[in-house]
Amino acid sequence: QVYEKNENNLNFENSSYNFKIIEGDFKAYIYTRCNGIEKEIPLLNALFNPIDVDNNVSTGENGKDIKISAFIFPYIQQVNDNWVFAISLVFKIIRLGEEIKDSDFEAYVELSIQDQIFKAGIGSMKGEDLPKEERLVFTVVPYLFYDKEPEYYISLEPVFDEKPSNISIFGEYVGKGHQYIQIDFNPGISSMIKFVPNTKLGKAGISIERFASQETTIKMTYKGKFNADLIIEKLPFSMAFNISFSNKHFEYNSNDEFNVSMIVENMESSIAAKIIYLSRHIVLDGGLDGYINIFINNRKTKLILYDRIQKSSAFFEISNLTGNITLQWKIGLQGYIKINGAKNAKMELNAFNGIFDLKSLQKAEYFSFEWNLSFNGYIAIDTNWEWLNKFSMNFSFPNYGIFMGADFIRAEDYKIEWQTIPPLFEKNGNIDFMGNLTLAVKLDGIWYYIL
Repeated sequence: QVYEKNENNLNFENSSYNFKIIEGDFKAYIYTRCNGIEKEIPLLNALFNPIDVDNNVSTGENGKDIKISAFIFPYIQQVNDNWVFAISLVFKIIRLGEEIKDSDFEAYVELSIQDQIFKAGIGSMKGEDLPKEERLVFTVVPYLFYDKEPEYYISLEPVFDEKPSNISIFGEYVGKGHQYIQIDFNPGISSMIKFVPNTKLGKAGISIERFASQETTIKMTYKGKFNADLIIEKLPFSMAFNISFSNKHFEYNSNDEFNVSMIVENMESSIAAKIIYLSRHIVLDGGLDGYINIFINNRKTKLILYDRIQKSSAFFEISNLTGNITLQWKIGLQGYIKINGAKNAKMELNAFNGIFDLKSLQKAEYFSFEWNLSFNGYIAIDTNWEWLNKFSMNFSFPNYGIFMGADFIRAEDYKIEWQTIPPLFEKNGNIDFMGNLTLAVKLDGIWYYIL
């Protein structure tokens, strides 16, 4: 069984196109793949002769399906009062005829200049409309004479016969490092994306501009010194931000707020996150293995963590948070839940495919719930005598479990100890509540209602 929560499920309709990139000797050539038919053509031949990509003389114009232009354009530009060397790889494809319009299609160019290798290409899944024309510009600022990470720009300009369809592009650079950047558009629109990775620190600065009135969702895949996927739903006209990844750490910074959703996956960890409404600063440490520390600076933001991208069996959701909060937990015969941080946060923790479910509207600054469900065990609750609002916890394994539901509750060193033979419950400390309160434990398969 897989726990489902429709409003928070990760949206992967904009899945990545699977580019088939050939590795080999560095050279200048055009690669095409159309419905499984692959071709590798010397660049000069492809520049002067249209290409038959499907081996069918009845498609396209006189059997030719596309014509291309591709060239490298090196130039000098001024960046922060310094003159730097930049290289642009320009790749343009014109589709001839309608026959391959909805084919599974891929084409890319590979060129080299001195000891630097550049690749750029497009892909279109079967059933999608391949643009009538598409211009792709992949620019690298390698900072050859500076101790600085390269910068990358990818510009897309598609022209469709009718409404835009989904399309994917990529740029790959081998030189001062080896970087691969892929962007999947749903749908494809004219846009410019700047990517500045700091590969030593696992950070990246990203700025995006779209030059069309239509909204789009993009998925960015980066492979280099760190590997990550980033999905932005309903991309605004322009946005700029910095993100950083390391082991069980994620940080997002921006000078502005964006009413969009972002899905983040660090491929080095087994966790994914969806952020609804991007505030200026978001920090996450930990994961779904017993410890989370979160900082969010705007109550509009909702953060949802998943244990895996598809068919997740656990998630943690938090919203209405301004400030820092820490959640620690251990689930089993002996375990605990400890919450420390900003008031008014709304949380839900769900694990074991829905067997464990915790919901809390955090009024108290501190909350602790510990248990030992053996035959001679205990339950301990503490809120430092502050009111906790709307708390519920429910988990039930075959032989043991806990159910607790409260509208308003406060406690100070409250503890219930028991023995089952004969049944005996002893209570210590202070507890107070308003509204409904239910507390029950399952011991050896039998439920005992304590409150």
